[in-house]
Amino acid sequence: MKIAVWHNLLTGGAKRALHMHVKGLHERGHRLHIYSTTASDQTYLPLRPYAESEQLLALPSLDGRRAFLHRLLKDFTSSDAAARMARLKQLNQHGLECSNLIKRDGCDVLFANSCQFTYNSPIGSFSDAPSVSYLQEPFRPFYEASPRLPWLLPDSPTAHPRNPVKRLAERSRELHHNHALRLQATEELRWAKKFTRILCNSQYSRESILRAYNLEPKVCYLGIDSDLFSPVASGKLPYVIGVGSLHYTKRLQAAISAIASIPRTIRPKLLWIGNFADESYRQFLHHFAIENDVTFEHRILVTDDQLRMAMSQAACFLYTSHLEPFGLTHLEANACGTAVVAVGEGGVREPLVPGINGYLTLDNDPQELGEIVARFTEDIRYAEDMGAQAREHVVTHWSVRAAIDRLEQHLQDVVK
Repeated sequence: MKIAVWHNLLTGGAKRALHMHVKGLHERGHRLHIYSTTASDQTYLPLRPYAESEQLLALPSLDGRRAFLHRLLKDFTSSDAAARMARLKQLNQHGLECSNLIKRDGCDVLFANSCQFTYNSPIGSFSDAPSVSYLQEPFRPFYEASPRLPWLLPDSPTAHPRNPVKRLAERSRELHHNHALRLQATEELRWAKKFTRILCNSQYSRESILRAYNLEPKVCYLGIDSDLFSPVASGKLPYVIGVGSLHYTKRLQAAISAIASIPRTIRPKLLWIGNFADESYRQFLHHFAIENDVTFEHRILVTDDQLRMAMSQAACFLYTSHLEPFGLTHLEANACGTAVVAVGEGGVREPLVPGINGYLTLDNDPQELGEIVARFTEDIRYAEDMGAQAREHVVTHWSVRAAIDRLEQHLQDVVK
């Protein structure tokens, strides 16, 4: 097949999943053409080596009328809302431009992936070809409290109860803000409906998309390259590792609290590796770790070799992400011979089999998490044995070959 691949991704798990898919399809003889924006990251796991072409389009510039009106009415409009609406217009124009290129290149099927700005993609709205969207998740901030639903009333009452002009301006900004949210949610649903088929990474994600859109996606599980992620250390050390951005959605505070619940005399170090760090959250975490007498170390943008080494040597992998749709890092840790201790929520409940490749807790209880972690850090032989069992499980049940089989079948189905 001649496949058009669209994405607008930075670093992270979604780009790693796309890289796995593109590489696997290329190895099976499919002809790939990549379409993306100049805002995407082309250096992290580049796709160009597996494609016949890669075209990067700058997001279209918008005319100055909207900016002029915003400046004129700046006291009565929301700058965030104006930026959101401008971005939607840019993405729709970009989708139209990309679809013309895809039509010119004569692709058999469109394989669309996530957008860093809106998660969903506008490209399916303009494509004449059969289309598949691999949607990791709907735009979560609209559908779950992360940390607060955006359409709730402010916590504090109006700041200008006796000034009618300022009160009117505040209400106008609120209406403008809510209109922008409704517009994006409406566009997101419209975009999703235009795809021939929507794929997702887990049953949990399927339910999230069903709740948000009332559309029926199909689960297409990802896989792990167990040759790339494999044990590279001769033995384990009594520390705990976690992987993910230093962002509140990864809930590192819970991980530090779990380590702090372990008696001080046997308390292990927590090493965290991420692709980026929110600076204010990073500072909070280090202060929180000091207050709780936890040795906390973080590293940003390490190499794959460094990541494999750190995962292989760790006694266990601690996974505390907030309602993560699926996640790859816990399976990568398994492939490196390390068992996982996870909060039992979101998509992690599907690949993690208690007692086989790790353990799940019923909720975010730091004491329970800490007790399970201590089993691994206090008994390195147990950590090594269960890590070997975890790797065998991943190799058997979560291979890249099986993942590409699933995706390839979906693409062939929509073309037929």
